[in-house]
Parts: sequence; C-alpha cells; structure tokens
Amino acid sequence: MRGLVKRLTRLVACAAVGIVLGVSVYVGLVQSGLAPSPFDPLVRGDIALARSARPGVRVLFVGNSFTYRNGLAAMVHDLAVGDNGGPQLFAVEYAAPGWSLEAAAKDNGLTVLLRDVRWNVVVLQEQSQLLSFTREQWQRETYPFAKALQDKISTDGARTLLFMTWGYRLGDRHNWPGDTFVGMQARLAQGYSELAAELPASVAPAGLAWAEALRRRPGLDLWDSDGRHPDKEGSYLAACVFYADLTGRDPARSTFTGGLQPADARFLQRVAAGVVRRSG
Repeated sequence: MRGLVKRLTRLVACAAVGIVLGVSVYVGLVQSGLAPSPFDPLVRGDIALARSARPGVRVLFVGNSFTYRNGLAAMVHDLAVGDNGGPQLFAVEYAAPGWSLEAAAKDNGLTVLLRDVRWNVVVLQEQSQLLSFTREQWQRETYPFAKALQDKISTDGARTLLFMTWGYRLGDRHNWPGDTFVGMQARLAQGYSELAAELPASVAPAGLAWAEALRRRPGLDLWDSDGRHPDKEGSYLAACVFYADLTGRDPARSTFTGGLQPADARFLQRVAAGVVRRSG
C-alpha cells in the first residue's frame, strides 16, 4: 500500500511539472507572437456577408464580455432575420475580455477591420464602470480614445453608436459605498449622454431599457449570477434596443425570441421600443 501511495505521489508530481512546463511554453509562445492569447479580441459573426457586395446594414460591435456574453451581435442579426420586410443586417463583433476603449483605440487589428469593410455603424462599448465615474476621470480615461476611434470610424462615413451599459445589481460599491443599481445607472446615463454630446455621437440606451424593465417588473432579473454580466434576458433586451435604433423598426415585428418564453420576449421588445422612441 505504501509503495502504491509513493508511485501515485510521483505520478501526480510529474503531471504537475508537465502542466507547469506546458503553461510556461504557451506563455512564451504568446509573448513571442507565435501563439494567440486567450485575451486577444476575436472577430465573430457575419464577417463574410459584411465583406460581400450584398445589400444590408453593416454593424460592427466593439467591446468586451458585456458585448460577447450570450452573443449580442448574433441576437441583433437574428432579430433582423425574424422581421419579415425589415432590412438585412450583418452584425459582427470584435471583443475581448476586460477590454476598454483605450485598448480598442490602440489595437492594430481593429484598425485593419475598420478599413476592411464599408461599415454603416460601429458600436463602441466602454468598460462597464468608467462612464459611471466622475466627469474629470472619464475625460482622461475614455474621451481621448473614444475620439480617436470615432475619427477612424468616420473616415469611411460610418456612424458611431455608443453602447450605454447597465448598472450592476448592487451598484458599484467598491468605488461608491452604499451604491445601488439605480444610482449607478443614473451615473452611466449621464456619462454616456455627456460623452455623446462631446464627440458628438448617438447612444443606444440599453441601460435605460434595463431600468424601465425593472421598474415595470421589480422581480425581473436581467443579470447573470455575478450581478454584473447579462443573463440571456438581459442580452436579449439590449439586442432589441440595438435593433430598434439601427433599423428604426419595432423589434416586436420579429419572430425571434432568443429562446425566451414568447410573453417575456414580447415584454422586453415593447420596453426596448418605447425607450428608444423616447430617447430619439
């Protein structure tokens, strides 16, 4: 028995050494540029259609996990497919974990992608807290990079659309003791509105739609378990906001429900349409 334990101990030790060596080799390859990093931005969605000559609205979503969680861009595309009589809409995302507009503005891959397609709209999503900070802070940490991106976007005539994200379930209590969703959402709304006025650009008011949906249904939970990222309902609501903004059409025209119960999908569609109509 004692010999078996020793052999198992040696096997575990060898396996651990192998894992460490493997990780070290992979990190070295990433640092040398010979292997992709898991934190690098990826292109997902209708990129082939966006590059084609087919008529349609071409939209590029630039952001982080608030954008790629649950496939927001794909949901917007599917809303268009389900809307008989609506325009074709080719949605592509270019996103990476934890990305900010500063990282996006400095990314050569994004610069190439912006030139590669005749985009109609480019959506910019900032890190989820920054626009809830003081004006002085986001003027330093967001505005210069948003402006640099907008300059690139407008070169070929595309429109910049800011993605107003939502507050956290309990607010940002790390930076604002005693914070709430309502408080954080109010700061985000102000920050995105002020940034849009300075660029200038327009805003997709996803965060306002969250606030309205929660006002109407206080028990509704649009967050994932971490209280920050969206669950499927939250992403679907944001997708409906984008569809209404990008096409000028009521998302209730679409048969696409994102796997939600039809009654829940219709509620979220109505909320999104109303918020976009009032914000416009």
